[in-house]
Amino acid sequence: MSKRKHRKIKRKSVSARVSREAADRPTTLDWAYGSNLNHRQMRWRCPAARPFGPLYLKQGLLTFRYFADVEATESVEDVIAGGLWRITPACERTLDRYEGVEGGHYEKRYLLLEVDGVPHKCLYYRMLQPGVMPPHKNYLEGIRQGYKDFKLDTRLLDEAVARGWKDKDKSPEVMRRWHRHGRKKLARIADVTGQTVN
Repeated sequence: MSKRKHRKIKRKSVSARVSREAADRPTTLDWAYGSNLNHRQMRWRCPAARPFGPLYLKQGLLTFRYFADVEATESVEDVIAGGLWRITPACERTLDRYEGVEGGHYEKRYLLLEVDGVPHKCLYYRMLQPGVMPPHKNYLEGIRQGYKDFKLDTRLLDEAVARGWKDKDKSPEVMRRWHRHGRKKLARIADVTGQTVN
């Protein structure tokens, strides 16, 4: 995911780029693209977190590996919808536990954002295991509510679920993930929206 759509966020001009190094400033922002978009769930996980606004990143796609992940692409037509949170150090520790950083499920990455010309280090999480599989229904419903909370384009979510079925694989990693979480029924778009997506 390189750059980076310019978008007005609460009257602030924001641009983003991937930062390979962690800048020498504290993390105050978190970019969410999956279940952490959901305001109710984040209030429960991180009561001190505050929604900041939506942020779309170009040259990337939301990809389901049973759980949400993002991957870089070469096409400027590809876009990932996400939301920014203002977070505290306690929020970051909670998110690390929730994302399974210590267990090697997700790793921490950073974006360098400029908000009205001021640089900010922004945390996000990337899954470490490969594989593609659609999410389960309840998980998808929670993300869809998060898209509504941040007023994001739900077509991008529907397209990601459709790709999950089209590109679904049965790699050992993704099958272990599915079994470990109770082999829940995989969601289809019609389960949540009543519409089918080809």
